Amino acid sequence: MVLSIPHPPNAENKEPSYRANYLLSLLSESDFNSLIANSNRIFLPSKTVLHQPNEPIQKVYFPLRGIISLVSASQEGLIAELATVSNKGMVGIAAFLGGSFLSSFAVVQTDCIAITLNADILRHEFARGGELQKILLLYTQALFSQTSQNVFCSCHHTIEQRLARWLLSFSDRLEQRKLLLTQETLADLLGVRRSSLSVVANKFRQRNLIDYSRGRIMIQNPVALRKVACECEQIIAAEYFRLMNVSQNY
Repeated sequence: MVLSIPHPPNAENKEPSYRANYLLSLLSESDFNSLIANSNRIFLPSKTVLHQPNEPIQKVYFPLRGIISLVSASQEGLIAELATVSNKGMVGIAAFLGGSFLSSFAVVQTDCIAITLNADILRHEFARGGELQKILLLYTQALFSQTSQNVFCSCHHTIEQRLARWLLSFSDRLEQRKLLLTQETLADLLGVRRSSLSVVANKFRQRNLIDYSRGRIMIQNPVALRKVACECEQIIAAEYFRLMNVSQNY
């Protein structure tokens, strides 16, 4: 379930503009207006499931604030995060790639404000070609690169490195140190046992890197935490901005 709202849920925060989404900000005024003419601004509560595996995508989402995870799940109930989408991306690439659906879930990890529109509208605008098509294809390549790097990270880096990287990446995307997440959610997203993650989190707290209570993690020392993290987030970010610095192509 998603909720249409005229204002963000936190009145203390300034309502983000449509251009707060980086992909939308790259569009010319005419293409931007054409795309959002039939769109809606919505509030997506944490844990909302936007897309189910193997079900046709009806709507696509351009986050303005917050984080959405693309998650794979097994029949036994094991899950792992494939990629993270913030206001630098969008959810629902199958809508314009032609496959109609994906084999993964799209789950809201933190309360989000997003722009949503029907998948048919995006397909129509994409088929017109031009800058929207190019931006979405470049973003798709960036998303594939992120997924590939995440696979490498899961295979070759320690839980300590991966947890540090994941906490920092979420903090950077949200632009805040306080993360409203449980250790159970973290363990699921990283694809590790809850007990293993708890051991690492406790080590981080003893070193004053983080503090936590139920449902909340506070990054205490981001500089020191970056020294623990692997280099994967820097690689992902560098590739994203290499691809998405598209102004020179128009």
